[in-house]
Amino acid sequence: MNAEKIKYYKNELKKIIDILSSKSNRLVGDYTKIDEIFDYYEKYREYIHKHMDNNDTKILMDRHKIAAAFFCSVLKSKPISYVPDGSGKDPLFCEKRANEQAAFLFGLQILQDYIADRAANSDSADDKEIYKQIIHIPGTKDDSYIHWFVKLVVDGVEQYLDFDNPKFDEKLIFFISHIYFMLDGSSYQHHKINLLEKRIDRLHNEYADLKKSIDK
Repeated sequence: MNAEKIKYYKNELKKIIDILSSKSNRLVGDYTKIDEIFDYYEKYREYIHKHMDNNDTKILMDRHKIAAAFFCSVLKSKPISYVPDGSGKDPLFCEKRANEQAAFLFGLQILQDYIADRAANSDSADDKEIYKQIIHIPGTKDDSYIHWFVKLVVDGVEQYLDFDNPKFDEKLIFFISHIYFMLDGSSYQHHKINLLEKRIDRLHNEYADLKKSIDK
């Protein structure tokens, strides 16, 4: 990343920290962790390159691996702190898992921006339209994709993503990148289907109008 991109993403990370910490007066964001996060990113980037087919660090990583590296970096740094307020109330999910949500959302922001950049370079009119759309997040009746993703990471995986933890497994970074990859592909197909359905509806309406004019 060049200096301009780094400045942009540091600002985007501040926004995510602000949004999540504003959900509770027991959450406090720490901007001083942002530089640390970008230092950690370089470390995770090295681990990723070590296991790529071509481990030359001059070869650019794809958007899913970049998102995963930042996810791990935010998760390790934990820029949002939970501060008990003396009420005796147990912390809510959004309070206990604010950093996991921040990690996922920042990775998602990385992914969204790289997808949007593809619109300018695509020769396909359909793809240009699709790449401009917001990433579609799958959901269930009761919980969102983010909720389940956070639970997945918390329940036994996080320790393997921290390079200072004895249980750290650097290949598991690719587990995160594959999830972003699947989310990317799922979102593309979702918007592709919507685009085709709108086109079919328009053709049906045009056919109906044409038929009416012929029948008169």
